[in-house]
Amino acid sequence: NKNMFAIGALSPADVLTSFSSRGPMLDGRIIPQLVIEGIEGTSDAAPKVTGEVAMLAQVYKDKNGGAEPPSSLLRAIMLNTADDLGNAGPDFKHGYGRPNMRRAYNVIDNARFLTSSVSNGNTNSHTITVPANTKQVRVMIVWPDVAASVNANPAIVNDLNLLVKDPGATTSYNPWVLDYTANPTNLNNLATRQVDNRNTSEQVTVDDPAAGNWAIEVSGANVPSGPQTYYVTYEFLGDELT
Repeated sequence: NKNMFAIGALSPADVLTSFSSRGPMLDGRIIPQLVIEGIEGTSDAAPKVTGEVAMLAQVYKDKNGGAEPPSSLLRAIMLNTADDLGNAGPDFKHGYGRPNMRRAYNVIDNARFLTSSVSNGNTNSHTITVPANTKQVRVMIVWPDVAASVNANPAIVNDLNLLVKDPGATTSYNPWVLDYTANPTNLNNLATRQVDNRNTSEQVTVDDPAAGNWAIEVSGANVPSGPQTYYVTYEFLGDELT
């Protein structure tokens, strides 16, 4: 399901187990999305992530008058705040990394997320303020896509595009994209900044970003069944020891 998690299994030493599945999906989507310690495999790893999602859902409810959190928002927060493992950025072995509950909690606690909708051919612009001395800014969009036809390739129906612009709009950053056409033996290929037309989650990270107002643009590149609701979350990482 393109709107759910796929979990990989790590050893207690954060080494990917030999029996943990690798990506990509048949249509090129990133899989797994997260990895977590599961010495017995995904039947051991998946319940841990399920429990973490339940904890974050309760945190959201406590801080939002008892309202249930949208599942796509929780997915965005968990993916964007994961500890990166393996190659820098997403990869077909570790996805976006290992869940970090402290960072996910802080994002909910500080309400560093937003939601809106976009129609075909339109573009929305949002603004976030990056504080001084930020070592990395992370921005992610996730949307609950409508169901595709059986065996559709690609499975995506409503395609949105994420673009992040620095103060003054002098530099624009596309999300990290993996080469799904690579030979299966070349799963270590690094992600590159490109337009993503496969996944319903897209992430932009920028190291040592300039302080100030950054623009987050969300465009409806191809939205035949819209308008499409989406969720954006962001995080500011500092040079810290916690």
